Amino acid sequence: MTAHDLIQQLQTLASETKVVVRGYEDGYNDILKLRPVKKKLSEVQEWYYGEYDVSTEVDAMDAVELFGDTKNEKNDL
Repeated sequence: MTAHDLIQQLQTLASETKVVVRGYEDGYNDILKLRPVKKKLSEVQEWYYGEYDVSTEVDAMDAVELFGDTKNEKNDL
């Protein structure tokens, strides 16, 4: 999905609609920030790994990660 695709889909929602990301094991979290990343296709083909890895290579693709985390005292340390 590109930024254009995401914007198009978000524009179909009511402006007060909550946007979330999946939690680590279960549930959902608020999006806390957008993090720019460089990515490349992963060499690992297992179904439970993501399709991309972070990369520092010159030909890495630009992407943005929708970052969410659980808000609790443990994470504030």
